[in-house]
Amino acid sequence: MVIMDITSADIIATIITSITSIVVALISTGMFKYYQDKKKDNSSRKGLVKQIEKDQIVYYTIREIRRKYNSDRIFVMQFHNGGNFYSESPMQKCSITYERCSDGLERISEKYQGILVSHMCWYIKHIIDNNMFYYTTDDIEDMPTRALIKNFGSQSHLAVPIYDKLNHLVGFVAMDWVFSEPPNEYIENNEFSSKLKEEISAEVESLVHLL
Repeated sequence: MVIMDITSADIIATIITSITSIVVALISTGMFKYYQDKKKDNSSRKGLVKQIEKDQIVYYTIREIRRKYNSDRIFVMQFHNGGNFYSESPMQKCSITYERCSDGLERISEKYQGILVSHMCWYIKHIIDNNMFYYTTDDIEDMPTRALIKNFGSQSHLAVPIYDKLNHLVGFVAMDWVFSEPPNEYIENNEFSSKLKEEISAEVESLVHLL
């Protein structure tokens, strides 16, 4: 009878060979791809849940702002370059990303997607200068802007800028009064008061970390 002298090196080599065979078998049966896909799917689900939670907060916030000021429509418009929202590079387009309306009022968000920023220069400049507050939309000086906003059915309109923490303009929030009247406490001499400007700007700051 021949007695084989099995060394530790032989044992290690055998183990490595076995593990390699198992790995090859798993790869060939697609097990690794399965677990990778499952990991990606779990990550995607977590991202989707996080996005839904964020959207719910934004919709709740703008709904409460709309109710507080008795407006009929409020919407958030964000700047982007076709797919990615503000990334510190020049933005060419803007789209309505969130909107809440009074019952019975037609939504405009689907119609205003991918709008060229160059078509809204006057409007955006007035927003930046904190001058887009019109109790009577007939008073809007720029004809294309006036026609666009009145096309919403708006009798009164305002818009305030949204800046990120680095003071980059990332979008704006706008409100329309179509068949409702703004609260009297915010009207002075047939114009929106400075009180309204200050309050709205403060309200919008709460949205910055969500966009």
